[in-house]
Amino acid sequence: MTLKINFRALLTQCGEPIENGELIIENGTILEVSPQISQRKTETTLDLTDHLLMPGFVNAHSHLGLTALADKLSPSKSFAGWIRDLIPVNAALSDDERMKGIQKGAGEMKNSGVTGLADFVAEPGLLDPIGGAGFRSVLFLEIIGFQEKRARDLADEVETLLKSQGSKWTLGIAPHAPYSVSEKLFLQLDKLAKDYGCLLSTHLAETDEETLFIEKGEGPLVDLLKDRQALDENWQAPAKSPARFLKSLGILNDMVAVHCNYIDEDYRALQAAVFCPKSTQWFGRSHFLPVRKMLDAGIPVGLGTDSMASNDSLNFLEEIRVADKLLPDVSRKEILSMATRFGAEILRFPSGKIKPGQKGDLIGFKLEHGYRGDWHDVPFEPQRKKVDFYMINGKSQACPS
Repeated sequence: MTLKINFRALLTQCGEPIENGELIIENGTILEVSPQISQRKTETTLDLTDHLLMPGFVNAHSHLGLTALADKLSPSKSFAGWIRDLIPVNAALSDDERMKGIQKGAGEMKNSGVTGLADFVAEPGLLDPIGGAGFRSVLFLEIIGFQEKRARDLADEVETLLKSQGSKWTLGIAPHAPYSVSEKLFLQLDKLAKDYGCLLSTHLAETDEETLFIEKGEGPLVDLLKDRQALDENWQAPAKSPARFLKSLGILNDMVAVHCNYIDEDYRALQAAVFCPKSTQWFGRSHFLPVRKMLDAGIPVGLGTDSMASNDSLNFLEEIRVADKLLPDVSRKEILSMATRFGAEILRFPSGKIKPGQKGDLIGFKLEHGYRGDWHDVPFEPQRKKVDFYMINGKSQACPS
């Protein structure tokens, strides 16, 4: 089927804004972008001449399975203390609560323009409900295992899932973090990612407690692992920063690193990172990912919501506004690139830009008559709580009320 969309303005994310033009989409793929409206006849024509269109947002890091934890946790002075609070509250959720949370979280993301999703999935039983939520997605199998004796069994479990679920969903592998995954397991999961052509992602350098743990083998995370009987008795601290530790294993160059609040000058070793603005704000962090330096170095940075265990909503319009607040040296045009093109590039999605050959994942904002401002400012307008047009793979969907 061939679809024509007439628009007032278009942010392509790969060139300058286009005004008063048209898009041609055929079988879900963008066929043509034109700076003028033609008389071309197509099977369907959408009149969006009062809308700004742009690529859909890519939520490059989330945990939809934790959405039911909304309002159940508060920031702790200690990151390990927050984890201690999280574990029993999460374990107490019923299956029904978790499923309703996933549906609610997915709806909030769609409402606010998310078309692409990277989700850390902690339980295999959540693959279908999250994968079936309707996003262009990569589902990262989240793995925890700090004791080396468990590495082989855990890696085998992951491989079994890759074989049984890999044809149904686009899967990635997510060793949880350097303080929760052994060196042996990191290496085995990296090998699986290479063997199966999967993306690899991890939480990295999120807090100073992680740095203390990896560099010196000290701090609250040691006590946490001991209390949970998860510390490997033969483990010795690598005596490196978390980033340098993973680099020494030869796996950092192939990894999507999330958070990276204490990456400091090690950012040069990263090939891609994800910044979570509202989670950063929720924790009250003042030390966070050096986005400006990374963008200047040509390292793509995406945006993510993280989870409702460390956020007060999954509204992506709020994420870009908080990014705008926290990153005064990053322009709104760049923030929109992070929210679309860079996230798509990091996750290998055929979207995030509007040009021939890309998939028709689009969102739109209805404009006031005679709008004359900067087109890049429109998504940041504080009164906007949702998008007015939503399309994935060339198929438009009604926005929830």
